Amino acid sequence: MYIHVGEKKIISDKNTLGIFNYGTLIESRDNDWIVAIIEEECKTVVVDIYGNVTTSNVSPYTVIKRTNLETDIIWRKNNGK
Repeated sequence: MYIHVGEKKIISDKNTLGIFNYGTLIESRDNDWIVAIIEEECKTVVVDIYGNVTTSNVSPYTVIKRTNLETDIIWRKNNGK
């Protein structure tokens, strides 16, 4: 299956490692390698198993809804609270 991430971009769900919110990524210095190669205007960052990064202006939650996930594997800041 494929996931439409917006802006005429389609990615393979089998190769997708994660779908991330840009605002969350910039909060950690561990993600500097990703933040350095993407535009600040994006909302969603998708990383695949090969290290390719795809960005989109569509909300990450909208992109996640377009996947074929059967269980809730979404982590949120307030999960532990």
